Formats: sequence, C-alpha cells, structure tokens
Amino acid sequence: MLAGEIIKFHRQRAGLTQEDLGKGICSVTHVSKIERGVTPYSSEIIQMFSERLNLDIDQEINRFANLGERLQHWHKTIIMQNMKEAEKIKKELEGIPISLSSSHAAFYELLLARLHLKKLELEQAEGILIHIQNDYPNLQAYEQNMLKHAWGIYYILRYRDSKAGNYHKAIEFLKDINMEEYGNHEYYYHLAAAYYWTNSKIAAYAYANKALVHFRETDNYIGAITAESLMLAQEGNDLQADFNELEKSYQRLIRNCDLLNLPNKKSLLLNNLGYEYWRRKEYRKAQTVLEEALGLVAKPSALYLQRLQNYLNACMEGKLLRKAVLLKRAREGMSMTKDLENRFYKIIFKLLILRIEDQSEQYYRYIENEALPYFLSISNAMFTNRFGKQLYQYFVETKQYEKAVQVSNIFIESIASE
Repeated sequence: MLAGEIIKFHRQRAGLTQEDLGKGICSVTHVSKIERGVTPYSSEIIQMFSERLNLDIDQEINRFANLGERLQHWHKTIIMQNMKEAEKIKKELEGIPISLSSSHAAFYELLLARLHLKKLELEQAEGILIHIQNDYPNLQAYEQNMLKHAWGIYYILRYRDSKAGNYHKAIEFLKDINMEEYGNHEYYYHLAAAYYWTNSKIAAYAYANKALVHFRETDNYIGAITAESLMLAQEGNDLQADFNELEKSYQRLIRNCDLLNLPNKKSLLLNNLGYEYWRRKEYRKAQTVLEEALGLVAKPSALYLQRLQNYLNACMEGKLLRKAVLLKRAREGMSMTKDLENRFYKIIFKLLILRIEDQSEQYYRYIENEALPYFLSISNAMFTNRFGKQLYQYFVETKQYEKAVQVSNIFIESIASE
C-alpha cells in the first residue's frame, strides 16, 4: 500500500495522469488500484513505474520509514537556529509524501510554521497555524503544546511588527503549555521575551535565566546569547548597579557573536549597549555603538526603524549632529514607516521630528491625543509609561493638574493589570 501511495504522490508531482503513467505498462484501472492499495502487483510493474517517474521506490519507502526521526532532527536544527541545515532538511522533506501519514503530517506542518516564524515570514506561518487549528482536531498532547508555543512566538513577532496581536496574547498561549507533556524548555525564552515587552521585569528575568540554564545544558550557544542578552537588558534597568561589569558582559557577548558570525545578534547587543550609554548620558559612546548596530540591519524594516530612532535620540540629546542632519534622517525614517504601513513607528518618528524641531506644545499635544491612546490600545506598557510620564510632568509644570491626575490614573491601571 505504501508503494502505491508513493507512486501516486510522485505521479501527481510530475504532472502525469494515471493514463500517462500506465501507458504501455498496464491499464488506467490497474494503476488506480495499485495507487489505492486494493490489488496485488508485480515487482516488474513497480520497476517500470519507477523508471517512468525517475525514482527508486525502495529508497523512497526507506526515507518515509525514517521520517519521524528526520522530523525530530529538523526540530532540533530550528531550536538551535542552524538555519542552513534547517533549510536543507526542509528541501529534502518536500520530496517525501508526508501528507500520506496522519501520524507525521501535523508535526511536519508545525515545524514548517516554526521555520517561517524564525525567518519572520509571519503571514505564511499564520496561514499554517490556522490550518492546523482547523483541520487537525485530534492533535497529540505534544503537538497541542507545540501549537500553543508557535502561536506565542507568532504574537511576539507580530506585535513587534505592530500590525496585530499583542504580547499579552503571547503570554496566554505560552502559560497554557503543559511542560510535563511538552518538555521543550526553549519556550522559557519566549515567555521571558513576552514578559519583557509587557514591562514585567521580574518575570522576564526569571524565565530568561531558566532559558539560559537550558541553552547551556544543551550547548545551544545562540540561544544562550539571546537569553543572556535579555537578562542584561533587565540588569541595565538598575542604574545603581555596577555598570563596568554590565559593559564587560555586553562586550563579551558581542565578541561571541563575531566568533559565531551572528550579525543580527550582534546588532541587538550593540543597540542595547548603546541604549545603556544613552541613559547614562555617555552620548559619544552611544553614538558609536548605535551607528554600528544600525549598519548591521537590513532596510526597510521595523528593526531598522527601531535602531534608527535610538541612534537619532542619542545624537540629538548629545548634540552630536546638526539639526538639519537629524531632521533629514528622521524624515527618511518617517517615509520608511509609510512604505511599511507601520503605525507604531510612524508615531515614534512623528514625536522625534517634533522634538528635533523644538515644537514643545505640539509634541505634548500629540502624545496626549495620538501616541498615548495608541500605546494603551495595543497594551504596550513600556511606551505607555515612557511617554505617559513625560506628559504627566508637562501637565504638572504647566499647572494642568486635572489632566495630570488623569494621566497618573493610567499608570495605576497599568500597574494593576500587570
């Protein structure tokens, strides 16, 4: 029966009809029965089919028999972020009729979604996840938890893209995972990332530390760098901490990225280190590392915009670039937000331009009427707090006390919801 299914898969893949395949060998009816596994067949017929389809049936059967083991290896390469090997295995698996086996089909599709997520191909991943959710009602326990994990990753990445979803949805999916059934401790990192972006610092650090322990135990060097990066971002929030030690930790991870040829991770670390310099008013150092971080990111992209606004903020506050240059770069960023249809960074760059132009009144009015309501609507605690505090201070200084109280209530509600 398996041989017949494999023949059908490769016949359809080759664009042949049953009549095309059987011509000069046997009748269409006999081809149909062989493919459906309802009639015996001779080895000679199978050999002739194989030659016409240019494949080795015995080899294909062996490949299919080892499919479960191959899928597990594919999963490991995705977790280890070995993208070259993951793409190689994907190409290999595309030639195997995985859809014939209900025991492997869902797992294969879940891994395909994970690969799309790793490559930031969010629409493709979403389509697969919806398909699995709708068409596989009886998933095994492991696959059910893997589906929740994939949705969690999706919402983390989609929120960064600022088009749909939010980190709270990611947390809902990830917290619903049963670790006794799943056992994939990689998910600790994604839970840490979701908590980080909801400004839940203690939970973010705790789960990042769990992820770091797991990644070190499994020799996942890229995962370990990513988890430790998140922990350093949390440690940087303590302005009383020993910054020299924090700086050394960043430099160590940056060197590791060079050794492992990880430009994207290096860009993240440089960006975070630059942010720490900026917060400590070491603007020249901030400019240097943020400029290097910016040069490692592709454009146009949301990630490029994030790096660019950090770079321009540091240069503006440190008075390191002329106003005309700052405005030119900021307007380039604004133009990019329109091309990407990215409302989040459109708001960020509008605020940046107003600051550069010294339009103080318009700046705070824009925070009040546009920015703060938007950050609240997408449950972005980090930016709600950042710009809400600025607005509160402005209302106090301008003696608009009623509005100051209204803004302060936003912080109370934000803290209560965490």
